[in-house]
Amino acid sequence: MSSFDSLSLVYDRSINWDARLGSELPFILDALSESGGNRVLDMACGSGRHSVALALEGADVVGFDSSTAMIQAAKELAAENGVATRFMVADMTNLEAVLKEKFDLIVCLGNSLALVPSLLEAKKLLSAVHSLLNSKGVFVAQVLNFEQIKKTKSRFFQPKGGVTSKGDLVIFARFFSHLEPEESTTLVLTSFVKSSEGWSTIISSQSVLQLDQEALTQAVRAAGFGQFEVYSDYGGNPFASTEHRNLVIKARK
Repeated sequence: MSSFDSLSLVYDRSINWDARLGSELPFILDALSESGGNRVLDMACGSGRHSVALALEGADVVGFDSSTAMIQAAKELAAENGVATRFMVADMTNLEAVLKEKFDLIVCLGNSLALVPSLLEAKKLLSAVHSLLNSKGVFVAQVLNFEQIKKTKSRFFQPKGGVTSKGDLVIFARFFSHLEPEESTTLVLTSFVKSSEGWSTIISSQSVLQLDQEALTQAVRAAGFGQFEVYSDYGGNPFASTEHRNLVIKARK
């Protein structure tokens, strides 16, 4: 496993998953109930926390991620919990070539929709999502709202800490490199690792689309979704484009 994959797993374990799932899962389960079915596709599923939690609630879940290390962790989590969730390594930009089956609910969480290469690719992806949904299917996505981020110039994330399997301390610092009025920005992740030999630094970066309410809703409409709502969180609270950093959208086919 590469250093990047190893540290990604450390970062994943540093998340308070009990609190996060407690906040997000009721909203997702309501969306699944609204669809009238139980088949779920978890896009960019990471370590499979949402997938396994949904499977434990009786859903039939397929999860995919581009990271082999994350998919391996997801499979191990499913085995630990005794669920038959199906996981695969796949890329979001190649959905229709990988999946031929239909789903009642498709979720894309953790700003993963913003990780495709361009706004054009995001629109193609949403069209593919629309085609993979059953007739009453629901799509749920969460992204960062760059209208608020640009207004407040809030480039920086709160630092986080974790521990590797060898017991080494890791401190994560994340920030956006710029907030100019462009289609994408760069998210820079600096990992400070303290081992027995002292501190070392690993820097990685990821292009991120600067999505906001206007861009996302235009793409959702263009994909063919007939109805959708936008919220500021998973509690279903109203969204104000200049005030809220997070944007949650629920769209119906």
